[in-house]
Amino acid sequence: MINRLKSISIFKDRAFPLACLRHDTHADTGLHRHDFHELVVILAGRGRHVTEIEDYPIGAGDVFLIRGEMAHGYADTQNMTLVNILFDPRRLKLPLAALQDLPGYHVLFRVEPRLRRQGRFRSRLRLEPGDLAEAGTLIARLQDELHETPPGFRFMASTHLMSLIGFLSRCYSQAQHPEVKPLMRFGEVLSYVEENCAGQLTIRELARRAHMSESSLTRMFHRITGLAPMEHVIRVRIARARELLLRGDMRITEAAYECGFNDSNYFSRQFKKVVGMTPRSYRTRGQTAPLNV
Repeated sequence: MINRLKSISIFKDRAFPLACLRHDTHADTGLHRHDFHELVVILAGRGRHVTEIEDYPIGAGDVFLIRGEMAHGYADTQNMTLVNILFDPRRLKLPLAALQDLPGYHVLFRVEPRLRRQGRFRSRLRLEPGDLAEAGTLIARLQDELHETPPGFRFMASTHLMSLIGFLSRCYSQAQHPEVKPLMRFGEVLSYVEENCAGQLTIRELARRAHMSESSLTRMFHRITGLAPMEHVIRVRIARARELLLRGDMRITEAAYECGFNDSNYFSRQFKKVVGMTPRSYRTRGQTAPLNV
């Protein structure tokens, strides 16, 4: 039986879904799942990470993200010191979109968790000793804010979490391990799309940047995003258009061109297909539900 942990039982402050738990001698645990994200940092020792599909060894320096609803646990732990950072990024309203130009962010938060669900996946961020010490310092600052709860602790705790996520994403972007290179190239493609979605993007250009054939890139996109490359591009453009439309100071046609659509009618059709309503209706209703891209 797989236990289910719910936010209401984890976060003392329901309006602030963030917790940082350190386990100096983490014991074996059975499979469990939850409705929030869990960022795991192994500070010392070793063990095995277990999922519904498989299990694999983990050790000091390993960092990985468990997205909500993925069942996991630990086995054969030996002097394992582990930090669990539990959070709901949407409810915390973290400005993670500001990291879209960082390939390591895409790999750590989007690529790896989705590949891990499919099994036979071994790549993950492994910090060098110096970087692990720096991550430990950032984690300690986060823990102090959440434990002491001084005035302004929610702001400071969110800041420390963002600093940690940014630091880890940069570490991943700089990783030199051969097994992470294909993932990093794909992360670079995702960053390139985010930064250049208003331009004339083509599968050929994306494949060149990924050092893959067009067919290999298409398979990778389907495996990770469930979309074809250009379908993903459209999703990113629509997400950008949603931001512009909610500002209210730009005409729909202008927003379309600003996001890379040269035909406003085509833009409206794609917007309705993705969002479920026309651009005009969306702006009128002021919808703010997040778009999964």
